[in-house]
Amino acid sequence: MQEKEYREALERAVRLAHEGRNHLSEEEYRKIFSPLNMTEKQHDLTRKYFEGLNISFGEMPEKDEGDLPLGKEDGNYLSFYLESLKGLKDYSDKEKKKIFDSALSGDIDEVREELINMHLRDVADIAKLYVYHGMSLEDLIGEGNIGLMMAVDLLGTVDSMEEAEGLIGKTVMDSMDAAIKRDRELRDDIDSILERINNITAVAKELSEEVMRDLSLQEVAENSDYSPEEVREAWDFTGRTIPGIAKEDL
Repeated sequence: MQEKEYREALERAVRLAHEGRNHLSEEEYRKIFSPLNMTEKQHDLTRKYFEGLNISFGEMPEKDEGDLPLGKEDGNYLSFYLESLKGLKDYSDKEKKKIFDSALSGDIDEVREELINMHLRDVADIAKLYVYHGMSLEDLIGEGNIGLMMAVDLLGTVDSMEEAEGLIGKTVMDSMDAAIKRDRELRDDIDSILERINNITAVAKELSEEVMRDLSLQEVAENSDYSPEEVREAWDFTGRTIPGIAKEDL
C-alpha cells in the first residue's frame, strides 16, 4: 500500500464523513479502502483514527450533531459566539427564497449581508464536525466564514436555491479542509526540524566532547546525515545555541 494513496483515501473518507455529519457507513468505508488491500491491523488503526475524530460507523447514531463533545475552551467559545449571533434575524423559508432569488438574478450586492447572516450559524455547526482535527473552534469558524463570503460571491454561477445552498456548504467545508491541511503541514514541518535539532545536538555534543572543543557547522554536517545548509537552519532555529557548535562560526 502506497502512503500517498492511503492518505488520499483517508482524506476522501473524512470529507465524506463530515458531509454525513461525522458518520461513515460500512459500505462507504469499504468502497474507499478495499482497493488498497490493507491488512487487518491497518484497518484497525484506520478505524481508531476515525474514532479520534468522533466519526461513527454503521447505523446512524440517534443523536443531534449538537451533542458532539467539545473541550472547555471550544465549548466556551461556541457559547460566546452563538450568543453574539442572537441579535441576527431569523428568516422564514419565504424570505430565504426571496433573498436567493435576488442573488441568482444578479443582485448579489444588495443581499450579500443577508446571505452571510443567514448562514453564520451553519458555519458554526460545520466547524463542530472539524474540531477534532486539532484546530480550535475559533480558527475553524473564522476559516468557514471566509469560505462563506467566497461562496456568496460565486452564487451567480448556479441556477437554483438548492444549488446555491450546496455551493455554500461545499465552499465552507473546502475552506476548513484547506486550513486543516495547512495546519497539519506546518506541524509536520516543525516536528521535522525539532527532530533534526535533537539529532544535530547529539552529534555536536558527542564530537565536541571527543575533540575537546566546539565544532564548525561543516564539521557537524560531515559527521551527520544532514547538509551544511540543514545544520545551519537548525542552528539558526535555536538562536545559535546548540551546545558543541562554535558561536563564532557565522
